[in-house]
Amino acid sequence: MKKTRGDRGLTIKYAALQGNYWMLFGAVFTFIAVFLLSQGFKAGDVGVLMALGNVTGAILQPWIAAAADKSERYTLRQRMTGITCLGIVPAAVLMLAPGSRFLSAGLLMVIMVVVSVQQPLVNAVNGYYISRGKSMNFGVARATGSLGFAVLSWIMGYLVAAFGERVIPIAICFLLVTMVAVISSFRMEREKSCNGETIEAAESFSGSGKRTGTSPRAPGSGWALIKKYRRFFLVLGGIVFLFAFHNMVNTYLIQIMERFGGNSSDMGTSIAIAAVCEIPVMVLFSKLAEKISPNRLIKIAGLGFLLKAGAIWLAGSVLMVHASQLLQALSFAILIPASVYYSDEVMEAQDRIKGQAFITASITAGGMVGNFFGGKIIDAAGVPAMLTAGVVCAGAGMVLVWIGAVPAKGRGEDGTL
Repeated sequence: MKKTRGDRGLTIKYAALQGNYWMLFGAVFTFIAVFLLSQGFKAGDVGVLMALGNVTGAILQPWIAAAADKSERYTLRQRMTGITCLGIVPAAVLMLAPGSRFLSAGLLMVIMVVVSVQQPLVNAVNGYYISRGKSMNFGVARATGSLGFAVLSWIMGYLVAAFGERVIPIAICFLLVTMVAVISSFRMEREKSCNGETIEAAESFSGSGKRTGTSPRAPGSGWALIKKYRRFFLVLGGIVFLFAFHNMVNTYLIQIMERFGGNSSDMGTSIAIAAVCEIPVMVLFSKLAEKISPNRLIKIAGLGFLLKAGAIWLAGSVLMVHASQLLQALSFAILIPASVYYSDEVMEAQDRIKGQAFITASITAGGMVGNFFGGKIIDAAGVPAMLTAGVVCAGAGMVLVWIGAVPAKGRGEDGTL
C-alpha cells in the first residue's frame, strides 16, 4: 500500500499519542515508588499498592476494550477522552490539595488504573485506521513512545532531585491534560462491531498496514487450550518470571541507586538509558524478524534478561547500574515484539486473539509478582537480597522460554504444540 500524505500525518499524530501515553506511564509507574516512599510508606506497602493497581487494571482492560469495540454510541476517541478525564480529577486533587498518605495512595490507585486500561485503546487506534485502508508505522510510533519514556525519566529524575517529590503529581496532571488534546486531534466515526472481535496487537505492531482477517472465537475451556499449546504456556510462565525481575528493578530502582549514594536524578538517567536502547530495536524489529525466527528471538531475550539481572546484581556503583541498562536492547526490547510475532506464528487462527490476551496477562502477572515480593524482600532482607531473587527469577524465566519456545513446525499431527 502506497503511503499517502494523510497516512504520514496519521503516523505523526499516532506517534505523538504513543509518546504522550508512555511519558504518562513513566510518570505514574516509574515514579510512584519515589512519591510514596517520601510519604512514609515502606517498600512492601508500595509493592502491595502497585500489585493492586496491576490486578485491577488487568481485570478492567479486556472489559473496557471489548466495550469500546462493540460500542455504537460512542467513538473510540470519545471513550479514550472520557477515561483520561477520569484520571485528571484525582491527579488535580493530589497536586492542589494533598491530604493524608492514605488519601494519596487511593488517588494514585485510581490514576494507575486509568493509565493501565488506556493501553489497549491506544493500540486500537492503529487498528481503527488500518481497517479503513490507512497505513501507519506502528514500530516507529512505539519507538517514539520509548523515546518519550526516556526523555520523561531523565527530566523527572532531575526535577524531583531539584524540587522534591511534589513535582510528580504536577507532571501526571499535565500529561493527562496533554493526552486529551492529542486524542482530540483524531477524527473517528461511530461504528458497528464486527463479530465482537478486537484488532489484534500483532497486526498493529507489524506496521504493514495489512489485515489477515480474524476468525471466530473457538469454543473451549482454558484447560483445553493449555493441553493444546503446552509449550506456549511454558513460554508464558517464563514471561511471568522475566517480568517479575523486570518490575523488581524498575519499581525499586531508587533504592538500588540510594545503596550506592545515588538519588532520583540518577534513577531517571538510568531509566532513560534503558528506554533509549529500546528504540533502534523497536524500529528495526520487522527486518530482524525476517532473519531470525520469533522462537529464537524469544530465547535471545531470555538470555538477555539473565545477563541484565547478573549485571545489576554485580554492580558496585551507580555507573555500573547505568551500564547494565544497556542490556535492555537484548532483553525487553526484543521480548515485547517477539512474543507478539511468536504467538501469531504458533497459535491457530481461531486462537490468536486469545494468545495475545495471555501474553498481556503474563506480563501483568509478572509485574504483580515483582512489585509485591520485591518490596517484601527489601523490607525483610534489603536490596541485595531482592537483586538475588531477581537473578533467580530471570534464570527461571530463561529456562522456561528456552524449553517452551519452539517453531510452529513443532506442532504435532493432532494440532498440539
